[in-house]
Amino acid sequence: MAVGDILKDIGINVDLGGLFGFTNIIQAFIFFLVAGLLVGAITFYVANKRQYNKKIEIFEEVNGKAIPVGSDKAREIVLPGTSIRAFFLQKRKFYIPRPSIQTGVGHYWYFIRRDGEWINIGLKNLNQEMNELKIHYDHTDMRMSNASLKKLIERNYKKLNWLKEYAPFIAMGMLIFMLGIVAFLVVNESKDLSGAFSSTADSFSESIDVFNEILLSMDNICSQSGIRGVT
Repeated sequence: MAVGDILKDIGINVDLGGLFGFTNIIQAFIFFLVAGLLVGAITFYVANKRQYNKKIEIFEEVNGKAIPVGSDKAREIVLPGTSIRAFFLQKRKFYIPRPSIQTGVGHYWYFIRRDGEWINIGLKNLNQEMNELKIHYDHTDMRMSNASLKKLIERNYKKLNWLKEYAPFIAMGMLIFMLGIVAFLVVNESKDLSGAFSSTADSFSESIDVFNEILLSMDNICSQSGIRGVT
C-alpha cells in the first residue's frame, strides 16, 4: 500500500503527483512528526521499564515497630573494569550495594536504621512469624561498602556512562532538530517551486497569445490576397 493511500485512510488527502500541494505536504510532515515522536516516546518508556526491573520495599521503625514507608524501583549496573554490581534507585537517585537477600523474584527489602544506614533484610518463616515481623539482616559491613561504592561510581561509572545515561534524550533532541530542518527545507523549496512554475505558466500564456495574434495576421493576409486553403 502506498504512503498516499495510508494517509487517505486516516483522513489526510495527499496528491503525490502534484507540485502545488503545499498544504498536503505540511499535513504529511506533521503526521510523520507526531508518529515519530510517539514511537520515540513509547520506545523510551519500554526501555526504561525494562531497565528498572528491581522492586525495592523500604521499612523504618515507627513507634517501636518496623513498618513499610515507601517503595522504589532500581536497575542493576556493573562498574566498568570491575565485577562489582550495584543498584541505582529510580526515585531517590542514589546507589546502593547489590543486595544478597531476595524476598521474591526481583523483590528486595531494605530497613533504614536510626543512623540512616540502609540494611538489606528478609523474613523468617512467615507461617511461624505471622503476628510479628522479625527480621535478619545482611552482616556485610554496609557502611564501608557504601563508601567504597561511591568512590568507584565516581571514578569508573559516572565519567564513562553519562552518554549512555542520557542517550534517549539526546536521540530525541536530534530527531526533533532534524525534522525541523526538513520542515524548513520543504517549506522553502515549495515556495521556490510555486514561484518558478507560476512565472513559467505566465510566460507560456503570453507565448500562446502572441502565437494567436500571428495566426490571425496570417489569416488576414491570406484573405486579402485571395489565397484560399485547400479543402
